[in-house]
Amino acid sequence: MGRTASMDFDARKRAFLDRLAREAAQGRVDWDLVEFLSAVNGHEHVYTTSSCSGRIAVAEAHSLSYSKGPGRFRFVAKWHRPVTLPEVARAVSGLRNAWLLVRGPILHFVARDGRWAAAIIGAARHSGFKRTCVVSVGRHGTVIEVVGDDRLDMPLVLDGEEVAVLGAAVDVANEVLLYAKLRLARLIGCIDAALHGSPTCMDPHTFRETYIRGGYREFRMTILSPKDR
Repeated sequence: MGRTASMDFDARKRAFLDRLAREAAQGRVDWDLVEFLSAVNGHEHVYTTSSCSGRIAVAEAHSLSYSKGPGRFRFVAKWHRPVTLPEVARAVSGLRNAWLLVRGPILHFVARDGRWAAAIIGAARHSGFKRTCVVSVGRHGTVIEVVGDDRLDMPLVLDGEEVAVLGAAVDVANEVLLYAKLRLARLIGCIDAALHGSPTCMDPHTFRETYIRGGYREFRMTILSPKDR
């Protein structure tokens, strides 16, 4: 990267860091990404532009396949954490069409040059984020998108008729989100290792044996009161 391009990279990085600081002060940055974003953006050759640690949402739409256009799709509620049955029940109440959605993490990085872009891509794919890709390459650096595979689209109410058992749907959504968050934790460790040399990137087998034992539906029985199950 030439001197002018490097200066462009540094200028854009400062602008995005200023924006991140403002959004963090407003509580608009996912709490489980704050320290990680700070560490990544402290690296001389990398910064982040946008991020989401994963979320559960209730949306109003007749069909997700034809939800484009004004009035066809509306978010009713969003949570970046596991949810309770009463929370989802309140969000769905009164809707003729309702869907329960889960989306895994999505993060965007910008690397100064190919060396650091390759480091991020390698770490992300090693940690299970196979859909990681280069979005663009230009004077401002290489933009990389890291997207988790964890996803759920479940209809709850269609044309006023309940089409799912709400309690079971909430359990499944929470399980999908928690597994997505576990994979995010591994991603954070692998990228930290790639950028800063810390030996925290757990191999896939050890990660599965350590963290993914049983399901959330078993775990929840020990932490939720009967009225919230």
